[in-house]
Amino acid sequence: MTIDPGFDKWVWLSFLGLLVVLGIRAWVVESSRGRPGRTPTRVRALTAASVGVVAVVVALLTVQGGQQVVHSVLTRTDPVTGLPLDQPRQPAPAPPADPNAPAAADPNAPAATDPNADPNADPNAPAAGAAP
Repeated sequence: MTIDPGFDKWVWLSFLGLLVVLGIRAWVVESSRGRPGRTPTRVRALTAASVGVVAVVVALLTVQGGQQVVHSVLTRTDPVTGLPLDQPRQPAPAPPADPNAPAAADPNAPAATDPNADPNADPNAPAAGAAP
C-alpha cells in the first residue's frame, strides 16, 4: 500500500471543515432561545452534517495510512520493513576486506625454513650451541 501525498490536503481540509461545522453547531446551540426540551431543526441539521464530516475524515484517514497503522499495531510489525517489532535487529555486516592487504598466514602451513641453514643437516639434531 502506498500513501499518496496529494490526498493529504483533502484530509486537512476535511478536518478543518469538521472544526467549522462543530463550531457553527456550538454557536447555534448556545445562541438559540428555543423552548427547553425541544431541539431546533437547525441543530439537528448541523448534527447530521457533523456526523457526515466525521465519516469523511475517518474515511480519508483510513485511505491515507490508517489501514497501515492498524495492521502494524495488530501484527506488531514495522510498517516500513515489514519485520516483527520484537525481533532483534541483525548487526551490520562487516566491511569488505581490503584487496591490497597481505594475505593472512595459514595456521596449518609448515614452518618456514631458514635460507642459511645447511640442507644436509639432520632436522632432528639439537640447535647449534645448545647443551646436550
